[in-house]
Amino acid sequence: MDNNSYKIPSNKKPFSPVMKKLIFLVVFAIILIIPLLFVGKLVERRGRLFKETVTEIGNEWGKSQKIIAPVISLSYTDSSLSKDDSIRNEKNVVVQPVQRRLAILPEELNATIEMKDELRHRGIYNATVYTANIKLTGYFSPKDFPDKNDMVAYLSIGLSDTKALVKVNKFKLGNVEKDLEAMSGTMANPLFTSGISGQIGPEYDGMMKEDKIPFEIDIDIRGSRKISILPLGKKNNFDIKSNWKSPSFSGVLPTERNIDDNGFTAKWEISNLIRDYPQVLDINQDVYDDFKDSYSEADLEVYRDSEEYEYYNSDDSKIVKVLLYNSVTDYTQIYRACNYGFLFILMSLVIVYIFEIVSKKVAHYVQYIVVGFSLVMFYLLLLSLSEHLGFEMSYLVASLAIVIPNSLYVASMTDNKKFGIGMFIFLSGIYAILFSILRMEQYALLTGTLLILAVLYVVMYLTKKADIFFKLEEENNQ
Repeated sequence: MDNNSYKIPSNKKPFSPVMKKLIFLVVFAIILIIPLLFVGKLVERRGRLFKETVTEIGNEWGKSQKIIAPVISLSYTDSSLSKDDSIRNEKNVVVQPVQRRLAILPEELNATIEMKDELRHRGIYNATVYTANIKLTGYFSPKDFPDKNDMVAYLSIGLSDTKALVKVNKFKLGNVEKDLEAMSGTMANPLFTSGISGQIGPEYDGMMKEDKIPFEIDIDIRGSRKISILPLGKKNNFDIKSNWKSPSFSGVLPTERNIDDNGFTAKWEISNLIRDYPQVLDINQDVYDDFKDSYSEADLEVYRDSEEYEYYNSDDSKIVKVLLYNSVTDYTQIYRACNYGFLFILMSLVIVYIFEIVSKKVAHYVQYIVVGFSLVMFYLLLLSLSEHLGFEMSYLVASLAIVIPNSLYVASMTDNKKFGIGMFIFLSGIYAILFSILRMEQYALLTGTLLILAVLYVVMYLTKKADIFFKLEEENNQ
């Protein structure tokens, strides 16, 4: 037998109990990603159902409204000269009648929009919709009109969802006392199709001799999610007010705005220089994206995940747009919380393990499994409660439902109330920080990084004496 050979004692284990438990904690935390993914998928499904229900309620009440008003649409017969080659190859000039269709935009447009949001219920879901009173005043310039005697003219108002038009309170043009008779549809198709119009009869012929052609329009409409208006005038002054407390502005931003507990007020002063279309448009030939319905795709796709991206990054940068719904829902916050689940669960299991070492009380693997799955239940409980309570109250109840039992469980497991109190402080702290991360989206990365550093420093403090690990190994090997 070789004297230099060394035989490993049979009682020597390849892995120490400390190392085994550390490996178990890491593997177990990774396994817990599976139920977290299931909870995340459930949050997505419930969130999609919520958005579908909200969209359905909104479409029944009134879709997103886009206001294109007012426009005077003209049609008349004009002459066109064309050259025609005869059989003898002699070019003859032929006069042909041509039907012209023009859209005249106002010289000045003043809009006052007063909105009031309402809450509609369907099952456990709530949807916020609005009613709006729209007052439009201003004038057209007679210089923009062609010098023709056979013109047929209409005053048109474009609305994205005409079925949500509640009432036409006033529909006046010029100095004629009588209102125009409103009819369905605009006479500016295909420039814009949905809306109402009124025919300008012979009694309005005298207004062409005036310096200005004033108009006054007052309508009530319903809608949901957002409202937008085109700056059709050379000079545009818009005032929008509502009791909605969290609006978002896009496209042309307001020059003044005020948001408080009573709602918001916003003002715009817009020149025609920002837009890419003239005061007189050819209805049949001119095509401009600003006149297209911008709501249809979003409504058909039912609040797709990229809807906010489309809303803020669309080509409607020359349109006044106000968003009247919360793009960040409770489901969005819960889904974001699930993304932090692995980090928070792993940190919690490490803290329990440190308490085990410091207390010199050996914890069974089953006890770690119980703690781990209870931490996963937080997200499912938060989802369930948030559909019936507010998010803040749901978060508080769900946190206490996890923090208190786990703190008592650790106190019983270590036979020391101090470790139970320490677990209570730790879990309360990380759930408070998670709530702050969900609320402070812009500082989420910074807050999460500081949290990891804070936990790392706590672990470094608790494990500064390495002899506790060796003592634990010796006790387990005996």
